[in-house]
Amino acid sequence: MTSSLSERLQSSGRVFVVAVAGDSGSGKTTLSRGIRRLLGEDLISTFSMDDYHSLDREERRARGITPLNPAANRLDLLAEHLCVLRRGEMIDKPVYDHSDGTIKGPIPFRSAPVLIIEGLHPFYTQKLRRAIDFGIFVDPSRAVKRRWKIKRDCVDRNYEREAVMAEILEREPDYKLYVDVQKIYAEAVVKIEESRLLPSPVAENPPERYSVRLIQKVLEASPSEAELKIDLSALFRLAEREFSFAFQRDDYYGKRVSVVTIDGELHRSMIEGLEKKLCALMGSEAPICDRIGEEHVSGTGMVQVLLCWRLLEKLEGHLSSL
Repeated sequence: MTSSLSERLQSSGRVFVVAVAGDSGSGKTTLSRGIRRLLGEDLISTFSMDDYHSLDREERRARGITPLNPAANRLDLLAEHLCVLRRGEMIDKPVYDHSDGTIKGPIPFRSAPVLIIEGLHPFYTQKLRRAIDFGIFVDPSRAVKRRWKIKRDCVDRNYEREAVMAEILEREPDYKLYVDVQKIYAEAVVKIEESRLLPSPVAENPPERYSVRLIQKVLEASPSEAELKIDLSALFRLAEREFSFAFQRDDYYGKRVSVVTIDGELHRSMIEGLEKKLCALMGSEAPICDRIGEEHVSGTGMVQVLLCWRLLEKLEGHLSSL
């Protein structure tokens, strides 16, 4: 009997590293959480690169430096730790406490077969890039990012709104200088903008929605078949919410890429084929095999599914080469 991808990952003795890069408040954690929810908590570990700050909040303030400056981070230590984790071994990982801005730990950490790291600088050095198997860059528009960061920092981290706004302005130059440029190294870039669709005049409490663009390097080898079904009959019967779907080829920083743009919400029936493909790869126990009750999928949710497919194809290739 053929083992599922999950079983092969568990028995490989190897850890595969996925990096999710982007600015503070850009949606990195939301994307990582979505992938982890689809593929399974027992298969994926995560941690934030904030744990590798070399300066605490007070020290950064005293020196006039932001966390976006690589000098405020222990990137060499992170690269060293990733190499150890990839061998399936344990590290003593530092911990950054956002509640008071201090560095604590270290604590022992051993990863599940897939490790997702989230942060500002995962592609900044060649050592880090060599330690990463699959890279994603999350790139929301300035308006979307500002709204998300204010909501997160004020609600989850108890910051004052005025302080958050001041920090956004202070950090912008460093973002452009040190973080934004890293998207040229990512295999997939997720751009998020305000929805271009007008809300239905008959909709009550329309959901928050976005136009999400997935930019990916063109694959050299053909992936296994996966179906995205658009049944016009079902569409006219079931489409209670507006959506648009577009595909194009493009050139992105000198690389040939495919671009998929999804706006609004799609009915689940449209992606059942793709979900079944992922379920077959992962095995019947995977969470993606049991998504009862989710009638519609948003643009961000659809991109999570597409990224899972791309990631699993990459992992399949890695396992075949071991």
